Amino acid sequence: MWTRSKLKEVGKAALHRNYWKIVLVSMILMVLGCETGGLSFHKTVYNGSAETNMEESYESGPLPTGKKSVVTVKKRADSDKVTVERSSGGESASEEVEISFFEGLIVGFVAVIIFLIIFAIVLAVILALDIFLINPFSVGGKRFMVKSVEDVAQVKEIAFSFDHSYKNIVKVMFRMDLSIFLWTLLFIIPGIIKMYEYYMVPYILTENPDMEYRAAMQMSREMMEGNKWKTFVLGLSFILWHILGTLTLGIAEVLYVQPYRNLTFAALYCQLRNTRVMNHVEMPVYGQYGMGGTANGQYGLNGNGNGQYGMNGQYGTNGDGNGQQW
Repeated sequence: MWTRSKLKEVGKAALHRNYWKIVLVSMILMVLGCETGGLSFHKTVYNGSAETNMEESYESGPLPTGKKSVVTVKKRADSDKVTVERSSGGESASEEVEISFFEGLIVGFVAVIIFLIIFAIVLAVILALDIFLINPFSVGGKRFMVKSVEDVAQVKEIAFSFDHSYKNIVKVMFRMDLSIFLWTLLFIIPGIIKMYEYYMVPYILTENPDMEYRAAMQMSREMMEGNKWKTFVLGLSFILWHILGTLTLGIAEVLYVQPYRNLTFAALYCQLRNTRVMNHVEMPVYGQYGMGGTANGQYGLNGNGNGQYGMNGQYGTNGDGNGQQW
């Protein structure tokens, strides 16, 4: 049985053991948007009223005289007429053009079509980046955090997905995101439940990159059985830390809060994984972390020296010499 205080102790210890590398990786994940605190780009539009004045200027190419002309289009909010002004070489001329209802309708329709096309292109680019770049980096970042909890990790772990079953990791993460999205369409709440049900999928991929998506999602469901609400509360317990990060203009968020949070959730995965081993639940037979594993299961039943993470191991039921115990 895990507690928030124990997980946070493990997270703090890991942070102090490998501080600058963890801060660097957390910063990279935040910039990419892989974790809470990712950068967002916003466009703010302000209108003083429902209708506004409009003025746009365009510069045409050289005239036969070698000079350039400037065309300015103006429209008043309370008028259906458009004023077109032309100026060239110190000379200017203007005329008013009245736009009919149908002409305005066509112009508006074309503008909407252009907007939808641009929106679709932008959305497609964002989705492609999320599927093929951000998700793999997210898995790599979680692998770095897991290894930091267990020992001292190298920054290169963040690129783990690109060297180990990249296509499968992309596919599994996409299926997970799609499933959560479809469940969210059912009045949001089912989507939130599924999000926590599949919470451990990217962590599972950090140790089993070849695992088929159904097996990964099933394993996550089993690991999160009875732990979804506790995991939600664990995340909620960082709210004051995030407020502190906001008050310090994000400095505390980057240098402490986000690394601390990432390590705490990595410690949660380690605890749920180890509990699974202690309950004699078989891990993937092809993985390093199976019941046989390497050297009779580094994370298996007997483990490394009677189970570093096994029944009697450092993180097992009896702790390290009946000492450290989760």
